[in-house]
Amino acid sequence: MIRRFWILSVLVLTALTLTAPAWAELTDPVEILRESEKRHSADTEVSEISMVVYPDLHNKDDFRQMRIMSYGRGNDDSYMEFITPRAITGLRILSLDQDQWIFFPSTGRVRKVAAKSKSSSVRGVGGDFSYEDFSGGTMEEKYHLTLVENDSENWIIEGTAKNEDSAYDRILVTVEKARLMLMKVEYYTEEEGHLKDLIIQKVGRLGGREVPIQMVMVNREKESMTVIITHSAEYDVPIDDRYFNPTRFYR
Repeated sequence: MIRRFWILSVLVLTALTLTAPAWAELTDPVEILRESEKRHSADTEVSEISMVVYPDLHNKDDFRQMRIMSYGRGNDDSYMEFITPRAITGLRILSLDQDQWIFFPSTGRVRKVAAKSKSSSVRGVGGDFSYEDFSGGTMEEKYHLTLVENDSENWIIEGTAKNEDSAYDRILVTVEKARLMLMKVEYYTEEEGHLKDLIIQKVGRLGGREVPIQMVMVNREKESMTVIITHSAEYDVPIDDRYFNPTRFYR
């Protein structure tokens, strides 16, 4: 009986060792983020989301809610179209790598977003997400990365901006080891210090994948917050190229 129990224990421990995440012992911050992106990214993504803006995070009765269709291609390209409310229906944002364009249906004009405006929130939309937050590109491309903490549950990675035009001078990224998923990003600037926090509040399954389905951006300076809720998502589906064409995305 004792021998059978010992053999069973050895088998269980061996199975746990064999199924331990291969990435758990990574210490290179670039490799950690690359592995996370590889695990959770897709060639294309089509999703329907809600954006709920709370001008005062202490007053949950005062809010504005928007509905958005979002299209993504790889890590760099995204297209967003606002469906509701009526005042901004048809407003569109196109991001191709570090370049962005916005279409204003009220005037019928397209404007390319200047580098100096990247830290601003989207005109007509408000909220706590800036143009840069919606832009493409990876953290590896935007920041010099250093691993500053490594415990049994998380990695914490510090990023310092490579570009002086960046909206943020420094970020702190928390990556959960078990799911190899970004769970929190802290944003810092020289002027404001600790400016904002992006926090993943809920993770669920959409389109056959385990993905964040609710996240919140908290602006510590303004004491406001914006919640993003993903209602549906499809991955690796065909998307018309016009959505990613600066001369056609608004037509």
